[in-house]
Amino acid sequence: MKQNGSVGIESAVPAVDRALDILELFETRDEPMTLAQVVAALSLPKASAYRLLSTLTQRGYVRMVGPRGYTLGLRNLSLAARAQERLDVVQIAAEPMRRLASEAGEACQISIRSGRFALCVARVSSPNYPDLTLIGKAGSRFPLHAVAVGKALLAYAPESERSAYISGGDLETFTPFTHSAADSLDVELADVRRSGLARDRQEYKLGLCAVAAPVFDHSGTVVAALAVPYLVGSEKPDHDGHLVDTAREVSCAMGYRG
Repeated sequence: MKQNGSVGIESAVPAVDRALDILELFETRDEPMTLAQVVAALSLPKASAYRLLSTLTQRGYVRMVGPRGYTLGLRNLSLAARAQERLDVVQIAAEPMRRLASEAGEACQISIRSGRFALCVARVSSPNYPDLTLIGKAGSRFPLHAVAVGKALLAYAPESERSAYISGGDLETFTPFTHSAADSLDVELADVRRSGLARDRQEYKLGLCAVAAPVFDHSGTVVAALAVPYLVGSEKPDHDGHLVDTAREVSCAMGYRG
């Protein structure tokens, strides 16, 4: 239906909705899935699922692995790359992140919020062990309450959004250290706002810690979070200072004057 010379959308298109459901399902899985697993996970008719998978495969958004497996295709990478080019914060943070990795001697990452997750949009490897990946690659998603970048994003979110997340009843426990109780998470987020730093103390993966700081734009809105991950026992006293300085530099470049 057209309105004022533009196309108006009254409702979702079922086939498009289902195709996106498939892509988002693959996004959460590390291993390829069979047609039967896709059908079961999404409650789709087998014939419909097969047609959608065939089309997505032909277009490069899904690829075949072995005789029966499906997973995300390389076409998604080019879309992600184009989207990343349009993220000002990624471009602005690129050089400061390289300096941060050099100063801290650790990898660093920058993440934005994507619903109930922190989405890693860029990372810089450690200069000391460039082949070791402690954190996910760009495109990886992490639950807000269980990682340092997530808590930095959540702590400075509008109160209504923060309360909705905390009271949503979906605070999954990943390790014995995860703050999955609403009250304790709320207290921790208040501490993050007071100190300006968020910490992950083996809350998402045992043996892995991280410290994160928020990045603000010209309006004072948190738009991203910078983090330095490290193995238990390897934190250096100057990690916090280097991180805070870098987050402040990126925020100022985004127009923040707080």
